[in-house]
Amino acid sequence: MALPDANSSWPPKPWDQAYKVYSESEVWRVGDPDAIHDFYRGERPAATHRHNGELHEGGVAGWVSSKFWGRPVPPGQNRTRLHVPAPADVASMASANIFSNPPELRFSDKQSQATLDRLELIGNSDEAHATFNTMGELKSVFGASVLTTEWDTETADHVWLSAYGADVALPEFRKGKLVAVTLWTEYRVGSVYYRHLERHSIGRIEHALYAGSSDKVGQRVPLQDHPETEYLATLVNGDSAIETGLDRLTASYNVNLPSWAWRKKGQLASAGRSDFAQLYPLFDALDEAYSSWMRDLKLGAAKAVVPQAYLDTLGRGKGASFDIDRELFVGLATPGNPDGDKIEQVQFDIRVEEHEATTTELWRIIYRTAGLGTRSVDRDAGKQLTATGELLQDDDKEATRGKKILYDKRAIAEQLSVALELDGKLFPGKGGGRFDLPEVRFPDSAQVDPEKQARTIQYLSAASAISIWQSVKMFNPDWDDPTIQAEVDRILDEKRSSTALAPDPATFTGDPTQEEETDDPADA
Repeated sequence: MALPDANSSWPPKPWDQAYKVYSESEVWRVGDPDAIHDFYRGERPAATHRHNGELHEGGVAGWVSSKFWGRPVPPGQNRTRLHVPAPADVASMASANIFSNPPELRFSDKQSQATLDRLELIGNSDEAHATFNTMGELKSVFGASVLTTEWDTETADHVWLSAYGADVALPEFRKGKLVAVTLWTEYRVGSVYYRHLERHSIGRIEHALYAGSSDKVGQRVPLQDHPETEYLATLVNGDSAIETGLDRLTASYNVNLPSWAWRKKGQLASAGRSDFAQLYPLFDALDEAYSSWMRDLKLGAAKAVVPQAYLDTLGRGKGASFDIDRELFVGLATPGNPDGDKIEQVQFDIRVEEHEATTTELWRIIYRTAGLGTRSVDRDAGKQLTATGELLQDDDKEATRGKKILYDKRAIAEQLSVALELDGKLFPGKGGGRFDLPEVRFPDSAQVDPEKQARTIQYLSAASAISIWQSVKMFNPDWDDPTIQAEVDRILDEKRSSTALAPDPATFTGDPTQEEETDDPADA
């Protein structure tokens, strides 16, 4: 698929199906209650009937109305609707599970120090780590992200990596392999939608600007027609492209997990699967549960039922009010109803335990389905787990992490190699050039629990299944070999000292030693 034809549909088929899902994922990740409500309601007709006391609509609109965020609010009512940022937590934790400790980058063969420094600058700087974290969160939300090599010789003396979400990408696959990808940015000026399309193919990056509508790409116009793309007009050639001089892409498509819903739909089969898949109803149910809890708090606030005689008239047509600070009231003797002049307090129950149990279980299902483990939920709920239970939770979390890392390694290695080659062309003599793919090694675990690790080392040591050197290395994975050996030597010295001070239990009799007899003051 080349750049779109004039006045063709936007987004182009078959990606219009994927973009509907991307839109749903985005509103949940952003977490704006009004946006979530508008997404599920849209421009819909008025309610057509009631069901179980709720207003509903027929057809597809009726199905949407069954969702908490899709239900219409009756006129004159203002219902409590609380959004809990569970989707944001899922995306953030999914990224942190992989990139909280950045990967280690190295070459399999020996390279110059300048090349190693360049690799460190492009792939192991704070900027690169931030990009990897962004990439992890984007692919968690949308099912995939695009990692690209960028440069600007006027603002930086090196190339860098950037991450984009699948919701701004139109990839082209052949046999499951990426052959091109178009990234796009939208600018709205009045009723005109300007779209900047940036198509990455082998050896070139083509730039195009279109002026259209919300659902039509419109006509292609000069890059100078919008201030955001004006600068590109001086960089592209006569074909509106930048030749990279490489025999490979300056973009890599990094999926989160394989797609199941689209596996029989051609190009969409390679689009990837979001961590939000199958979670939308659970997000909706969690918001409903918390909103119900908040509604209980509002209804549970103490209220007073006041006899009409205690109200102060505000004037004709202005109703009446009750002064809560008044200390004395004069009651009325009502025949047959001696309690009719009393102020009554009304307070509904607040179902704390029921709501807490419901929301906790929903959190557990969400985390478990997303492959994040439920330890944090169980800990917050005060639930005690056995050691086996903790290991099972960690196994599930680490298994998901291991699957995702396979895709991250490939994308990062590909674009680091491209970045170094392009860096060598743009900034010669600084270490860049064409090299084999660098090795990308992730730590064994994203976040290690020191207490758990210490227990593991203790068990292995008691079983004589681990050496002192390996114990030190396991507990301090960032140490180099000389530092580890120095710590091992200190441990052995301390053990020898303590052994020399303590008598051997097998030969200890309680009698004074020869040295103690010689030093006895009674013998002096």
